[in-house]
Amino acid sequence: MPERLYVVAFPELAASDARLLADLRARYHPTQAGRIGPHFTFVFALPEEAQDTLMAQVRGVAAVTAPIAFTLRRVTPIADRASGRAYITLVPHRGHLAMIELHRALHDGPLDRYREPAIRFEPHLTVGMFDTADESVAITAERIADEMRDNGAAEGIAGRLPGLAIVAETPDAIVERLRVPLSGG
Repeated sequence: MPERLYVVAFPELAASDARLLADLRARYHPTQAGRIGPHFTFVFALPEEAQDTLMAQVRGVAAVTAPIAFTLRRVTPIADRASGRAYITLVPHRGHLAMIELHRALHDGPLDRYREPAIRFEPHLTVGMFDTADESVAITAERIADEMRDNGAAEGIAGRLPGLAIVAETPDAIVERLRVPLSGG
C-alpha cells in the first residue's frame, strides 16, 4: 500500500470525554485506536506527491480559520456499500457548518482535483468499524448513546478544534508530518 496523506483535527476535550472516546474507539475501532487518537478527517487519502501542495494549503487555511467549537450529539450508524463495512460516528450539532466550510476551504485551489464531488462531506468522529452492516451495528450505536448519557454527556460531548495536522498512513503506522494552529478569525 503506498503512503497516503490526510488532514485531521484532534479535538480538545474535557478529560472525562477524552477517556470516553478513547475507550469507545478501543472497543469498537481497535484497528485504528492504537494508531491514531480521536479525530475529525477533512482531507482523505492524497498521494505522497501532493505533500508540498497540501502543506501550503493547510498553512494558508489555518492562518485565516478560527478554532472551531463543537458539540457531538448524534450517534450515527453508517453502511458503506462499497466495502460492505459499517461505521458508527458521532456527528457535531454545533460546529457542523464551520467544519463543512473548513473542508471546502482545504479543497479550494490546487487541491480541488482531489475532491470527490460524488461524495458529500459529513463532519464526524468515528468510534466504531464493523466488518458487516447489519442490525447489530444499530444496536451498538444505541448502546454507545446510552453510555454517553450514563457518562454525563446527555447533552453531547463539547470540544474545540484548535488546529490541523497532516498525517501519513503507511501499512505500519500513522505518522504526523505537520501540525498548525487554527489562528484566524
